[in-house]
Amino acid sequence: MPLLSTVWGMDIKGRVVDVKGSPMEFVNVVLLQDSTFVSGVVTNSLGEFNLSSDLTRGLNLRLSSVGFEIKRIEIPIDGRLGNIEMLSSATQLQEVEVQGQASRTYLKGNALVTNVENSILAHAGTAKDVLSQIPMVIENHGELEVFGKGVPVVYINGHRVIDALELTTLLSGSIRNVEVITSPGASYAGNAKAVIRIRTKRTKGEGWSGTLRATNGFQHEFQSSDILNLKYRIKGFEIFSDITFQTGKDWEKKSTEMTTHAQSTWFQRLSTDNIKRYQGILGRVGFSWTIGENHCVGAYYQNGYAESRIGSQLMSHVEKNNLFFDRWETEANMTLKNTPQHAVNVYYIGQMGKLYIDWNADYIWKWSVQTAENDETSELLAHQTVATYSKNMSSMLAEKLVLAYPVGKGMLRLGEEYVSSRTQNVFKTAYTRLDNAASRIREDNVACFVEVTQQLGLFNIGAGMRYEHVDYDYYGSAKSEETMSRTYHNFFPSVNASIRMGDIQMSLSYSGKVERPTYSNLNANVSYLNRMTYEAGNPRLQPTKLHTLEYMTVWKNYFAQVSYSHFQDPIVSTTKPYSDDGEIAILTYDNFNQKHFLQAFMGGQFKLGVWQPRVNVGMFAQWFHVKIDGRDKNMNKPIGMLQCQNAIHLPLDIWLNLDAQFTTAGNDRNIDVGSTSCVNAKLYKDFCQKRVGITLEARDIFNGTRQGMTLYSNAVTLQQKNLSDMRCVTLTLQFTLNTSRDRYRGNGAGNMEKKRF
Repeated sequence: MPLLSTVWGMDIKGRVVDVKGSPMEFVNVVLLQDSTFVSGVVTNSLGEFNLSSDLTRGLNLRLSSVGFEIKRIEIPIDGRLGNIEMLSSATQLQEVEVQGQASRTYLKGNALVTNVENSILAHAGTAKDVLSQIPMVIENHGELEVFGKGVPVVYINGHRVIDALELTTLLSGSIRNVEVITSPGASYAGNAKAVIRIRTKRTKGEGWSGTLRATNGFQHEFQSSDILNLKYRIKGFEIFSDITFQTGKDWEKKSTEMTTHAQSTWFQRLSTDNIKRYQGILGRVGFSWTIGENHCVGAYYQNGYAESRIGSQLMSHVEKNNLFFDRWETEANMTLKNTPQHAVNVYYIGQMGKLYIDWNADYIWKWSVQTAENDETSELLAHQTVATYSKNMSSMLAEKLVLAYPVGKGMLRLGEEYVSSRTQNVFKTAYTRLDNAASRIREDNVACFVEVTQQLGLFNIGAGMRYEHVDYDYYGSAKSEETMSRTYHNFFPSVNASIRMGDIQMSLSYSGKVERPTYSNLNANVSYLNRMTYEAGNPRLQPTKLHTLEYMTVWKNYFAQVSYSHFQDPIVSTTKPYSDDGEIAILTYDNFNQKHFLQAFMGGQFKLGVWQPRVNVGMFAQWFHVKIDGRDKNMNKPIGMLQCQNAIHLPLDIWLNLDAQFTTAGNDRNIDVGSTSCVNAKLYKDFCQKRVGITLEARDIFNGTRQGMTLYSNAVTLQQKNLSDMRCVTLTLQFTLNTSRDRYRGNGAGNMEKKRF
């Protein structure tokens, strides 16, 4: 089998004929691994069929048609079967139904793979809708996360998704399968804790194709998102462009109580109302060119503009030693402009003999400016106005090379990655209690890695090692900060073993990773909240090292996962005294000593006529403590989660989704988080041979995602309640012309560095 097929999925092609050589239409072709269903199609009017699979072992085809004998065929290494002759049978065979199956989940190495093609998930709507229904993936306040791992790195056909909006432009009917990797190996960056890989179906077609998608709705205020994709392809050459426009208004209300123990005991009760108006436009243009069967090149350029204007009303009631001190009323106005946002990607994917080559290069250059003015009225003290100005300039240059070569019954992969990033921050204010600041951060990361996989009997074994050399330099306006430069030498090992015994699949893996602080975590610029409370990052943060041991198993339509992680120097939100007397507190970040973390997740899916439910249960618990008034406080209360997802196929080919998720209260680092619940409903219907789609969706119907939290630190306890209206109703109209698979194969380089930006 050609190496490119191994990397991108095996194509299985053939043509079914009768004894006279005439093509046979509507023959059921089912792909099996051993005796387990993988996917299926029916032949077209020419007797042809085309299947795709990421699996490479134990594959065979089962062909059946009324009046003909069942035929079983082993699949050759190149996946090309040529003409397949069916023999007449006196026994009438019952036709095999292959459409409308429940999505099948199986293990591939240490990846949990879910088939989307020919399943209920093909009707979910978009890629984002599909991911929210995938095992191990949950939605947390509108953002997709892998349970217990946080926000994942997402790829579509090897192309790194930079903007989450891209997930809303890919139709669910175009997706073949989704891989969730909760223990990424050495070929991924040392701070990649979870990876999601989306593979689409291979769709034929040339000429123009495009998608226009408009989503409008209300979440207390009107919001709109419009996306236009256009492609033109001829033979192996494709040009594409897409543009996304967003506009709307957000409303947020919070209540905060903060107690500070310094020379005196201070109590603050804060009430905040925010109204945010935003608009943004993001455009991309590029090409991909497939040269013969073994070479592919491509590039794109992307730029965008985004602006947000936030108006806030902040009421502050302050007590000192249980006696009234003052009351402040603050009107704040902030403007944030992100422009320009240049991004360029160039890639080459090729094959020379048995050697597979994948090279990517990325360049990003961003500029943002934030201005804020706080007009503060005091009941007893003098009035004051605090104006601040912040500017951030960031750039990144990265390239990554991966070489793969078949060795024995497996694959050898090795490569290198280089990432060079720069960020500059400027902060100015005339307020005497805040300091002007300027800082520069320079980081260079050079990495090399090697991975090998082998099939040893029933076992698939994989091992890898990644080495990263990081030079980090921080230049601040204070002389003491000019010496904050560090060099890191890190090795990240990974090992995994998987086995299949009939319907049971099991995987055991270990990986070493690092969690580097984001650049906003490192930004020392101070934001003003009120006279006693500021907010800033911490340039002295150290990376977090973590080691993870994970076990996964799949049996028929059920799966289970359990993992243990040890965090060294975890990065935690905390508070510290800002003034010499400790009366002013600053919200910031710091490294704590260590954290132990255990998580478990299990679920299953069923099919009961037109009803296809899925039930998932998960929990995670930590062993972690903080200092409160000089005494240890354990933060070990576990958090549990229950998901119930229901897909119902209604008459007129309408799909109804009713999903519910409940999360219990518990501890996450030094935060005591409250319980949440969420119930969503969605109706989806397509017309005109799936060229037109309409989706009506109601999210958080009972307004249960408003989460309260309490943050504990040595001198400050902060309690916050979200009083916002989280309910949302949207209507989406989508028109698609000549739907085709995205041929762009750029993986991107410096992907985790992009996430830090």
